[in-house]
Amino acid sequence: EKDINLRFALMLGEMLEDKGFEVLYTRTDDTFIPLEERTGDANVRKADLFLSIHCNSNPLGNLQGIETYSLGKVSNDEAARVARRENGGTERTTGDLDVIITDLLLYSKIEESADLAKVVHGSLVKSVKQEFTVRDHGTRTALFHVLIGSKMPAILLELGYLSHPEEAKRLNSDEYLEQTALGIVQGVLQYKESLAQFAER
Repeated sequence: EKDINLRFALMLGEMLEDKGFEVLYTRTDDTFIPLEERTGDANVRKADLFLSIHCNSNPLGNLQGIETYSLGKVSNDEAARVARRENGGTERTTGDLDVIITDLLLYSKIEESADLAKVVHGSLVKSVKQEFTVRDHGTRTALFHVLIGSKMPAILLELGYLSHPEEAKRLNSDEYLEQTALGIVQGVLQYKESLAQFAER
């Protein structure tokens, strides 16, 4: 997963830079960064958006599809499972619950993140479906440690299931990754345009 995520993030970053965005990477090599440090770094560097890139997995091996998450109450059992899996790389403990709730109330851009998730996810699915048959699991919410405390709209993208043989093959192909990245870039552009229109009102 880490190799695909890095490969994809660099591809996505290059596409965003081609559209005039300044891209700040959490990592550009095979270095593990604790989840809470990723958001903290984005806050310190005053990023405008935070995109967390992931590939999904399920022990049954039969699940496949694309889903996009923003921070919030757990929307269903599958969202809870994905959050538990992705939160495995955190140094936080359950004793940090008060801090987490404070972060949610004071800092997290919950509504803006939900809006970003809907726009980017819709664009992502539309782009991928032009070339591939994929399942759309929509947007969901859960308590992802990597998103907690973000002072900018933040989303977590699950690009597909590595535990599904067909989807794993796609996730290892440049064609699929490029089509996926294109959809995300178009979504970010749409979100930026919607903010500009709102500011003009």
